[in-house]
Amino acid sequence: MAESPKNIEENASTQQQNFSPVPFSLVHSDFSSQFVTKDTSEHNEMQEVSEKNLESCHPSAALPLEDSTSMMEVSTNYSPVDVPESNELSLELSKMSVKENSPIKMSCTNDSALSHNMSPEKKGEQLVAQEKLEQPLEISIEEAVREEKIAVLDRSLMLATTIPSYTKLLSQCRRVKDLYTLIQPDLNCIKKIGEGSFGEVFMGQDTVYKIVPVGGEVEINDVEQTSFENAFQEIAVSRKLSDLAGDQVQMGKAFCQLKDVVFCKGVYPDVLLKAWDDFNGTENQRPDILPEEQMYVVLLCKYSGVQLEEYCEKHKLTPDQAHSVVRQICCSLAAAEQRYEFEHRDLHWGNVLIAETDMEHVEFTQDGKTYILRSHGLLATIIDFTFSRLETEGCLNYVDLEQEDWLFQGDAKADIQFRVYRDMRAACRKNWAKFTPKTNLLWLLYLIDKMNIKIRSGKLRKLKQLLSSCKSASIALPIAFRSL
Repeated sequence: MAESPKNIEENASTQQQNFSPVPFSLVHSDFSSQFVTKDTSEHNEMQEVSEKNLESCHPSAALPLEDSTSMMEVSTNYSPVDVPESNELSLELSKMSVKENSPIKMSCTNDSALSHNMSPEKKGEQLVAQEKLEQPLEISIEEAVREEKIAVLDRSLMLATTIPSYTKLLSQCRRVKDLYTLIQPDLNCIKKIGEGSFGEVFMGQDTVYKIVPVGGEVEINDVEQTSFENAFQEIAVSRKLSDLAGDQVQMGKAFCQLKDVVFCKGVYPDVLLKAWDDFNGTENQRPDILPEEQMYVVLLCKYSGVQLEEYCEKHKLTPDQAHSVVRQICCSLAAAEQRYEFEHRDLHWGNVLIAETDMEHVEFTQDGKTYILRSHGLLATIIDFTFSRLETEGCLNYVDLEQEDWLFQGDAKADIQFRVYRDMRAACRKNWAKFTPKTNLLWLLYLIDKMNIKIRSGKLRKLKQLLSSCKSASIALPIAFRSL
């Protein structure tokens, strides 16, 4: 959705060779290198699920997609699989097998039926019951996940390394038959509004559809498709930040509001291809190259406007509006720093959306203290958490950007965005697991510079001077408000 470093370089006179686009997916596929627990003893207790129990539960084979019901309710209170009650009844998960387009089959046994101490009559009754129990018990993946007591986004799921990535991903998604079924409410008004190496972004009446091909072998937009693991992590971070809008202690309203997450498969519908064709300036491949059995994760978000870069090109931003945008972003970053030790790490002006509003004031909360600021007619929204760092309940999600050395080779003369990457690296001393909130401050200063190129405001230059000595958005927040 946001402009990648590759696109910036191509538009500059100092173009570099072999410059790769920023992928939507996180860099690593090794889940253990992304989510780290600080309590290894508790972590070990969470790893009771055997990988072989779920190793064959691939979504492309195990999920009949005709059902549009929810994969799992977002709750930590799950009911076990519906099986006959018996203290001696055991569910032999290791015997689960999957057939094409069929649910998982699970066998049930009751050893008491073979007891030699039973009377012939009782034994006969038990043998009849045994025959019924030995019939395969059909359950779906979501039921198998429930049976293993895996809760949505709780520590056991985020720490689990023995659960297949696609199973964790599916636990976060509502299931819909195909893309056409998903967008039916917006068939008459759907249009493409953005793109990225991850996929395409469309808009309906009031919903944004971020459509991401996942788990396939066909490359799209010159990069590999997003992995199941990376999609799961993106959803996990997005949900946590979206929840900050209702947090009474650390309220951050400027994060993208996630409405739903959907898993589906099938052909790319003609109505979306037509919308894709009508979009001007695409650099992506037409998605009809994807196979008929392609799987997708679709993030449905509240519409939050256009990219800050585009807004500045089409409108004359006033100094007061620029101040308001900076403060709105600073408030939400500060709330996320306090709640999740969050760093965005890629907050260029393509990852800030701007929408016009009639609201006169915007309210935020940090450490229980309420900040009220004038909107000056604009609302800012932060998007795209591909490179973000977030820690919750002892689980650390981060990307080791040292594995993407090309990110630090961009020409800062072409765009100051590339200088920020190098400044981040210096600030964290190449230790990307460490919480270094200075990176959020670096992006705030970058945004001030970008907007001030357009409006040439002395007030913005003064604001940058005041914030430059800060080490985090949390420290910068009261200073930013005192400069009103």
